[in-house]
Amino acid sequence: MVSVPACNYCPLSWLTSTAIGSYIYMIGGYINGAPSSRVFFFDCRSHTWHEAPSMPVARNYPFVNVLDGKIYVVDDRNVSDSSNLIDFFDPKKQIWEQVPNPSAEITGSYIARSLVLDEKLYLFGQFGYRSVVYKPKENTWDVVGLEKLLWLVTISSSCVIDNNRPWRVLEGLEEFRKLSTLHSGVRLVNYGGKIAVLWEKKVRAIGGSNKKMIWCAVIALERRNTQEIYGKIEWCDVVLTVSKSCYLFEVVAVNV
Repeated sequence: MVSVPACNYCPLSWLTSTAIGSYIYMIGGYINGAPSSRVFFFDCRSHTWHEAPSMPVARNYPFVNVLDGKIYVVDDRNVSDSSNLIDFFDPKKQIWEQVPNPSAEITGSYIARSLVLDEKLYLFGQFGYRSVVYKPKENTWDVVGLEKLLWLVTISSSCVIDNNRPWRVLEGLEEFRKLSTLHSGVRLVNYGGKIAVLWEKKVRAIGGSNKKMIWCAVIALERRNTQEIYGKIEWCDVVLTVSKSCYLFEVVAVNV
């Protein structure tokens, strides 16, 4: 793992990141104590920062997903109280557009998480409330059955591989079970059809230590039948040692 230049003018907290191609976008956050509408992106080929057109509405820590080459930004407030719930950014046209809000009949809960699956945008209601799905091709909303999506609301990180569903246990990773005790310290990302898992681990030393290690594992997936998917750890090692004051906030995968 190597360091890259920091963005000196990006918000330092409550921003969200995502990646398209070789660009990493930093969206929303707080600047001078107020939510920001500014958007910055990092060119992973030239290692330079740039500013994109600002969002129509300032947002702090929004949910961000990439769908059909566009960046969808979702407000995490009460759905029924937001007149500007979702905007999307088209990097090719360099413009923002608004997504029509779902009708009042199918809303009424805070959004706990969002996810793109089968070229649709899913919004998961908080604490078991109703979840909805947006279909861009039809420009329509619909209610989603909670029984299929409930578990996603309770976990801190997730990624989609080949649109697999319904929920199943990933078999073959018995030696990896200890990660389940780390919860918020674990981050998952789709790494070319494999799962890259990154997590924090404190450095143990006599007299204490002010360091922590960032570990990474790459897990290949194998579908053995229609019901079972097995994982195999292809690689696992420490990729970075940092101060214990650092935090593994978000992970994205880029094409360089």
